[in-house]
Amino acid sequence: FSQREKSIVQKCVSLNKKSSTMQSPPSDASSALSEFQAGVTAALRSWNALRTASDSAWGGFDSRAKAEDLRTNIFSCFDGSQSTPKIELEELEDSLHSYMEDEFSVVLDDNSERQLAELIFRMYETCSVGNFSISRQVVENARKISEAYTPSKVINPDDDEEMETVNVINAQEYASQHVFGAPVPVQDKSNEPPARQLGENSAVKPQQELDDDGFATVAPKRKGKR
Repeated sequence: FSQREKSIVQKCVSLNKKSSTMQSPPSDASSALSEFQAGVTAALRSWNALRTASDSAWGGFDSRAKAEDLRTNIFSCFDGSQSTPKIELEELEDSLHSYMEDEFSVVLDDNSERQLAELIFRMYETCSVGNFSISRQVVENARKISEAYTPSKVINPDDDEEMETVNVINAQEYASQHVFGAPVPVQDKSNEPPARQLGENSAVKPQQELDDDGFATVAPKRKGKR
């Protein structure tokens, strides 16, 4: 994020630390958070601006890592510790717009950042009351686009308890996946010689020895065995 957006994220992280002393959330709240995080992951995968910027490496070799950082920053402001997010809708919208411009050199002019921000807020609100219909629909839409979401087993639609259990497991697995694949690892260049600096002379080649007549001496070729 930019300096303003970083302060917003720091505010979210600070609030997270304060809420860490609270009693751990019940299993249904944990399930709701997993469903929400799966929806956010799917929403980012479906965001054409971010997908194109990541696939095209407009943010450099670490474009995938930047997509991961964006999701982590969003999660820090929507951590499920309270019913309302730790960020305002307009702040999230501005943060998304600034992040795309600062990290990927993408200037958004289609209001997609506002649509995404509104979707994230709507999913957080509905998931907090146990309604996962929107987040699951977003995951399904993303699955059709990226084919990244595959159920772990065949579900019997008549078994409501089995359906609910498997959906929770899938939401957790889906939210733990990379947004656009594993980030490119940074190559270790510690053993490589330092690059020649601007203005530094290149390595001096050894000069050939000259004979008395001023000609370079040439080593005689060895004759092979006949």
